[in-house]
Amino acid sequence: MAIAASLRAFPKEKAIVANEIASRMYRTLPYFVGKALSELPLVAFFNGIMMTILYKCTGLNTAPGKLRQFLSVVMMHGLAAESLGLAIGAVSANSDVALGLFPAVLILNIIFDGRNISVENTPKYFRWISKVGLIRWGFEGLSLVEFTGLKFDIGGPRRGPVARTGEEALERMGLGDQTLSTVFKAQLTITAACWAMSFLGMTLTRQKFLVMKAPAV
Repeated sequence: MAIAASLRAFPKEKAIVANEIASRMYRTLPYFVGKALSELPLVAFFNGIMMTILYKCTGLNTAPGKLRQFLSVVMMHGLAAESLGLAIGAVSANSDVALGLFPAVLILNIIFDGRNISVENTPKYFRWISKVGLIRWGFEGLSLVEFTGLKFDIGGPRRGPVARTGEEALERMGLGDQTLSTVFKAQLTITAACWAMSFLGMTLTRQKFLVMKAPAV
């Protein structure tokens, strides 16, 4: 939703901004920095409200500090998603092109999320996609928050091996060596890279206008 919202709004906004930049009201860098910083509180506020309600309704891990970790992962996930939408919108000529690219980007994130196709079975020239996948890092971060510190009830009849702790469950999911700091670092890297792509996209695709000169006498 964060990507889609950016894709719908930013290409139209870019058309207005292009005229103002061409008129030298301001330059690309100050505009972009101001836009990125002004949207941070909104992302944090709305994600915080929605996910706090969701956290309580679904009965997730209520250990001390878990809600704070949960909100941190979700807010970083929303920020990374919005920055990706901003990057797509910045390199697109108009909103139609941006919306056309959206399904392709989303499908790549789903396919190479580390769960559908393991990294070991991914062709070498596609492995970089899983490292920058929004869905992968969001899923891993939320899994670490929920399972770390849990102890499962293993009483009653069971078939096969049973996970006794959340750490054992994470190990079976292939997340035994992951930490929240790794997830946050990956999300911050994605956000920074998308912001850089957005700035370059706006700089390279900005409109050019003819300059009227005084007639020769």
